[in-house]
Amino acid sequence: MSLIHIFTLGFRPQYLIVGLLAGCIIGFYGFFRLGRLLSHYDISKKASLIFRIILTILIIISCFNIQSLVTLLLAYLFFASVLADIIRIIYSLIIGNKNIKILNYIPKLHSKDILALIIFILIIAGGIYGMNHIEQTDYYINTNKTNETYTILFISDIHYNTVQNPQLLKENIGKMNDVKPDIVILGGDIVDERSSNKDMHEVFSVLSQINSTYGTYFIYGNHDTQPNLNDTNHHKREYSNEELTNTIKANNITILNDEKVTINNNLTLIGRADASFNDQVTRADTSKLLRNINPDKFIIMLDHQPLDAQNNSELGVDLVISGHTHGGQVFPFGLVFNLTGTLNYGEYTFGNMKQIVSSGYAGWGFPLRNEAKCEYVVIHVN
Repeated sequence: MSLIHIFTLGFRPQYLIVGLLAGCIIGFYGFFRLGRLLSHYDISKKASLIFRIILTILIIISCFNIQSLVTLLLAYLFFASVLADIIRIIYSLIIGNKNIKILNYIPKLHSKDILALIIFILIIAGGIYGMNHIEQTDYYINTNKTNETYTILFISDIHYNTVQNPQLLKENIGKMNDVKPDIVILGGDIVDERSSNKDMHEVFSVLSQINSTYGTYFIYGNHDTQPNLNDTNHHKREYSNEELTNTIKANNITILNDEKVTINNNLTLIGRADASFNDQVTRADTSKLLRNINPDKFIIMLDHQPLDAQNNSELGVDLVISGHTHGGQVFPFGLVFNLTGTLNYGEYTFGNMKQIVSSGYAGWGFPLRNEAKCEYVVIHVN
């Protein structure tokens, strides 16, 4: 990955204003924060002012893309500094002149910004751990539409070999087989525009090693077929859509792209075409896909992005399984999603329908995760 990829993660003009706003907040905060830090050293006021102005401008420019790794690191440094300030205020209000040896170091560490640096390092260390720690998440769905029990393994958003060590997936295949899934669902973004041709072939070969009673099914995510990063280097994806499709099928994985399949005559899977960010994909009308399906069957809809929940519920869908959101992945995105009422992570109920949104096996863009968790999902339909 080149320096420009690390810097921009693919320049996206639609995020420019948000990035510049974040840059201004972080930059001006840094201007005054750095002034306080430099006051402890033998530096002239003029030199300090020039240095702080230059640094502020660089910070604003560096944040022009809100999705860049540089912006994220600057934001975390900002959060760490603010948190250090809050700790110092709490210390002054509660501890004051009390002689508590361990806590008496706080003012000294804060004055030289060492406290903020420690918090920043802990945030990054936690993010690295979060991206490389995989958990199994179980959900239990009860229904009177089938006398059969089904164990469904759902894996999405692997973004293979881009932000997470691919060895982690290989090591977890055995654990996934221990679940003894009846159905395996690959919920999109298994690869993305940064995955190499070799990576693309490898990941579906690895996933084909998961055993299932009724097969493995795949739906497309927005990154699986994204052609390029749209950045200044015009980095091109190494494989075509046709090669991707052929590789999936060659590994005995069934693609459901606005298509449906019935299992045991009592459970129906409907795999949706991905909506995509730019509405480049024309999706079939949901009511048409549900036409001629017996409502007495247990209907599961697979949609990479958690969309149209209320409509799906009204049309008689019993369960929708999605990924895409990564549970926010990095602070504060998940918090923003939750505050705005966006389906972000976990289990939701709409009438008689359940919606499960997975945070995904890995993540996109940043090799860090400090919101939600890396997971594969096991759904028990009883």
